[in-house]
Amino acid sequence: MEIKQQAISKLANSMRLYGEAHINFHQLKFIDSEEAINNLDCAFEAKLEAFHSLYDVTKSDFDYFSYGDTALLILLRNAVHHRNHLLFKSWNQDIVEFR
Repeated sequence: MEIKQQAISKLANSMRLYGEAHINFHQLKFIDSEEAINNLDCAFEAKLEAFHSLYDVTKSDFDYFSYGDTALLILLRNAVHHRNHLLFKSWNQDIVEFR
């Protein structure tokens, strides 16, 4: 059970870090918008990676692909992780380029 607990702890911590990055984003964007965007995007990617780690250690216990939301998270993580395409660009990156 310890490895599953570690995966849950890693996901919880990455969710907290994303929340902090989101809170800090609104102030940092006025100073350095590129850093603000990168911090938020990296925190989001860390959440996806942590979720995938949980998936790896619990996929025999839970059918993630029977549920649209969990299946989407796994597919999104794989798309972002492999980076063999130009599809992933965050909403924040698009907004900054639009201005």
